[in-house]
Amino acid sequence: MGGGKLMEAGITAIILICSATLAISDCTIETATDMMQGLDANTPIECAMSSQALIAQSALRHGLDEGQYFKVVCVQKGEAVQALRLHPSGSLGSSLIRPAPDPAR
Repeated sequence: MGGGKLMEAGITAIILICSATLAISDCTIETATDMMQGLDANTPIECAMSSQALIAQSALRHGLDEGQYFKVVCVQKGEAVQALRLHPSGSLGSSLIRPAPDPAR
């Protein structure tokens, strides 16, 4: 256990935005209207839980249309980069979710 290296997270969340007319099981990277890169994680459970918390704390949930919903998928890091690069929305540059602005300001 010597090396002193930190374990690098191997899983990344992709937050899909899908049309409400699409069944949840049919909401995939290929069918999403948009997607964003979420947080890195070490396990699928950590990925799902941290992504749900991130969505709840972000301004993103307020910008969602009534006819849309979120779905979180957790994939290997390399797959996430490729999926975001190839998705028609081209949202890689704007794919990071930021916390909601403080309403007290």
